[in-house]
Amino acid sequence: MNVVIHGYISARDKQSRVPGRSPKVVAVGRALAHVKYIQHRPGDDKPPDGRTFFDETEENLDGRSLRKAIKELEDSKVVAHKLTLSPEVEPLDKKEYTREIMQQLATEKGLDLKWMAVEHNNTAHHHIHVVILGQDKNGKSVRIDKDDYSKLREWGDRHLERTRPIEFAYAKEERERKDRERIETRKKEREAQRQERIKEGLELPWLHKKIVREQYEPYDKWKTEQKNKEKDRRLEKTPDGKGNSQIRETIQAAGKEWSKQNTVAELKELNTYLWDNHDERIPAPEYKKLIAWIKEKERSRQPDKTEQQKTPDKDHPKKEKDSFEYQGQKYDKNSSYEKLAKLDNKLRNAKAERLPIDQYQKFRGWIENADRARWAGVTDRQLQMSKDKFARQGAAEASPNANRYVNPMQQQMMSNPVVGLFMQGASIANELVRWIDLRDNRDRLKEAKDNLEDAKRNKHQDYVKPERTHEQKARDQETIEDIDKAIDENKDERKRRRIEKDKERRNRDDGLDYMR
Repeated sequence: MNVVIHGYISARDKQSRVPGRSPKVVAVGRALAHVKYIQHRPGDDKPPDGRTFFDETEENLDGRSLRKAIKELEDSKVVAHKLTLSPEVEPLDKKEYTREIMQQLATEKGLDLKWMAVEHNNTAHHHIHVVILGQDKNGKSVRIDKDDYSKLREWGDRHLERTRPIEFAYAKEERERKDRERIETRKKEREAQRQERIKEGLELPWLHKKIVREQYEPYDKWKTEQKNKEKDRRLEKTPDGKGNSQIRETIQAAGKEWSKQNTVAELKELNTYLWDNHDERIPAPEYKKLIAWIKEKERSRQPDKTEQQKTPDKDHPKKEKDSFEYQGQKYDKNSSYEKLAKLDNKLRNAKAERLPIDQYQKFRGWIENADRARWAGVTDRQLQMSKDKFARQGAAEASPNANRYVNPMQQQMMSNPVVGLFMQGASIANELVRWIDLRDNRDRLKEAKDNLEDAKRNKHQDYVKPERTHEQKARDQETIEDIDKAIDENKDERKRRRIEKDKERRNRDDGLDYMR
């Protein structure tokens, strides 16, 4: 993801309030110092006379015109904006990259911006420093808000996707891979903590976490609390229908900092992660902020529908729906857990059509409620079954027809209440193990395709390394072509097997029809 860092220099800043000096003079001095810093910052890429600037039309500027323009600024709230653009993939032409972004910003703001920029190539991540005057060429004030950051990133992504599509795609995959690794690392840490609790005797290894949850918070009590929380949420809403909880501009979740500048897809993925991992759920005010960000981004995508939703008919107020449709299927709070879980698996597909956040929140609430309901009272039922089983065994042993030999030591141990409780727990564990599906449903052709795509991705990462020679790149290209050919063959084989399975199913159905 492209990194955008923004700051501004103003006479109203605390740093410009120096005793005995004019704040405007101090602010101008700070702006000139920043220009000098980005021009003469030490580094291997700095010429003896300093780096040269560029603007929307000219190159190899020495910065004198920029310093002169800063000194000649009249009454302006902001002297200069400091903008740093750090693209995820190095552009083919940083000047073209910067000019396109600044042109988009000027068009978005309706201003004729006056700016100059300089490249820094002395770090691992090459970047561009842009200085934007606080007034445009027509004397209008220039304001850059936090809402503009996501637009700047989006414009940068579009440029890279157009000019360096392969490198941009692999950088995106690499970023997503690191996010997945981070999540997997956290899962392993939680499992290690669980094993430590088991070792210390604080948790039993054979108990399902949902059974433990049912013991600490029974379903009936939990359901009542959910209804009370829903009432509280309605009371907390302000007259305009929005919550009034505002804590920070960022939130901490899943071991990472999130903000409104993340994409809607990333925020929805975080929401799904929090639903799936109860141990990592965040405080309610911060979670409300996350949902508010998603709703705002969804509204920005569909302005017409948003306006209709904001102005309902006063005579016929809009009622909140308790159901929705997805791909021709209707879902509501009374749908079975199996049906809801099947839809949940569909939505986890990256190419699946997404639900609006309001519908998704209801949907996940329905799943959790159905899941809690199906586990409600499972411990009591299993204990009762174990008691009935042992009672029948005791009656059989006391029967005159029971002639089998009973070891006195075994009989004495079984009379111990601690051992009896352990046996009841073992019976529950045995029943839970029976519920686990042990069938091998692996799709080995799909696994082979995934391995081939991983190999292609790794080879392409070698190919784009700057230190690779032409001969090595040629061999890499041949390997990539061979992998593409293998992927095509894998695809054809999967298609052939799918056709065979369909044919076998039709033959089986025809045979059943004939027997009838």
